[in-house]
Amino acid sequence: MTIAARWPCLLLVHLLLAGPPAAAVADEVRWTSAARLVDSFVEVALRSAYSTRQNLVRKWAVPVSYFIVHRVGEENLHRQLIDTHFEHLAEITGLSIKPVESSDKANFLVVLTREEWLEADLLQYYGTDSRLQNEALFRHSICMVVFATEHEGPIVRAVAMIPVDRARARGDLVSCLAEELTHAMGLSNDSLKTFPSIFSRKARRPYLTGLDILLLRMLYDPRVKAGMNEKTLRSVLPRIAGELERSNQLAGADDLAEEKGLPAFRP
Repeated sequence: MTIAARWPCLLLVHLLLAGPPAAAVADEVRWTSAARLVDSFVEVALRSAYSTRQNLVRKWAVPVSYFIVHRVGEENLHRQLIDTHFEHLAEITGLSIKPVESSDKANFLVVLTREEWLEADLLQYYGTDSRLQNEALFRHSICMVVFATEHEGPIVRAVAMIPVDRARARGDLVSCLAEELTHAMGLSNDSLKTFPSIFSRKARRPYLTGLDILLLRMLYDPRVKAGMNEKTLRSVLPRIAGELERSNQLAGADDLAEEKGLPAFRP
């Protein structure tokens, strides 16, 4: 039985693509205020580049236990990169995010693989053997993440698929790891309306930005509940964004993004 077959809920797939749709470039907007911060949050938390469906808030409500399925070389380097980013995410969100010793104890798998093994890995870890879907993944994506939610709210399980050779060939290994692990926290959409951000390929930055840190803090503020719709969320977010602005966190977020996590990583 595959991992995906045991999940009692819809799988949500995000792909790190080679680049954004050209038509989206005109929509790029840089966040500059609490109001822009609210709009950016709704864009990456509730919207989808692949569907017109309005999502609900999705976030982890349990500790994250991750295990790295390592099928390629340079294990120590890759582990250090992943551990560093997860430690940063834990600090930002307040979540407990810890490595575990075996896959059966994990609710988050990070699969480091090769392009030639993707078809078998997709079947084993995602439970998909659809020829059309696999072709789309192979042709248009670099890295992938899937997470499962309980009743369209709390996230209960995730799998990130990182074909290391493909990512390295494009110079995107660090951004693959950082973006997909961050998406799996519940900010699942890519958009040029959030800029500068790891969720906007226009930004060309392989690390979290100040905006990303603030979006994660908003998501894991206790007032933001898994399962909230946009109307309810917009009644809560302005107060949270206003508090961040008054405490000067908007002004200092970019500096903070340079000081911790992967930008400060030393192998």
